[in-house]
Amino acid sequence: MSTQMRTRVLAQLVGVGVIVPTMLVALFYSVPGVMFALESLQAGEHMADAVQVLLCIAGGWLGIIALWHAYAALSSEPLAFNKILVWIGFSCGCVVSLLLIGTTNGSLLFRVLFFGWPLLGVAVFTPLLMHRRQGERSAPHA
Repeated sequence: MSTQMRTRVLAQLVGVGVIVPTMLVALFYSVPGVMFALESLQAGEHMADAVQVLLCIAGGWLGIIALWHAYAALSSEPLAFNKILVWIGFSCGCVVSLLLIGTTNGSLLFRVLFFGWPLLGVAVFTPLLMHRRQGERSAPHA
């Protein structure tokens, strides 16, 4: 099996096993989060919490979009992706995941397993993107 084929298979596994569940959980929790933030901002109460929730939702969705963008790039030929979007999105997604792991209630094991999925996607996609990009730069051009 070629390296490119292995990369595509691994990208598809991460897409189905990591990105889709992460997106579904984010959809489920974004709605009440936005509702809480809007109600808090309108009432003038818990302003810091409301802003934090909105920043986490925005950063989390930026991370999810970056994961999908990386997934699409790894499935394409030649490798084409917006580096700035991907690296900023990966960074935002990681920060949000780590904040959720650090600040929510429950056992540490549960928090890592529940909120750590995006970190797994970033951990897999980052070396794949870097390796493919280096391989294309060093390949002779026809």
